[in-house]
Amino acid sequence: MDQSDRSRGRPRDPAIDDAALRAARELLVEVGWDKLSMVAIADRANVGRPALYRRWPSKTHLVFEAVFAWQDAPTPVLDAPTSSDWVRGSFAYTTELFQRPEVRAALPGLMASLRDHPELQSALWKEFGRPGLSSLESLLRAEGSTTPATDAQATMVLVIGACLVTSLLGGSPTVTDRLPHLLRTNADG
Repeated sequence: MDQSDRSRGRPRDPAIDDAALRAARELLVEVGWDKLSMVAIADRANVGRPALYRRWPSKTHLVFEAVFAWQDAPTPVLDAPTSSDWVRGSFAYTTELFQRPEVRAALPGLMASLRDHPELQSALWKEFGRPGLSSLESLLRAEGSTTPATDAQATMVLVIGACLVTSLLGGSPTVTDRLPHLLRTNADG
């Protein structure tokens, strides 16, 4: 039998993926990162543990996908007409993402685990970083920045960092709402 004639196993059932990802999000909110386990996710999703481990090699990988790979639509900042609009939109989008209950519950554990999973660091940057970074760099170049790539990277780090700290430590909505204005005012001045 030719290698191409052999089946590579059953096709992956998207219902199992959906049930496991949903269960992970629900359990994160209910029990938190530390008490979350692959056993609990499998039980809640009504799937076998082997099915989970065939898809995700660890709890970190499963949770990463559950909280960051749920969005099919591109981030709204990709259509921003100016860098100021990009900054405002990026703060709004990132704040909303980091305030989701399942993301807030996952962030402390994920932050610690990402250190040991460079492939997830790359995936996070690729999915969420590069498209936005590229759009901001183009806007900054059109607006006359002499260092658009560096300015775009610095801006993105400030946005993500501020939103992450606000999510993890709590923050006043009034302060969070002022951040885009302060960032653009200081950059323009």
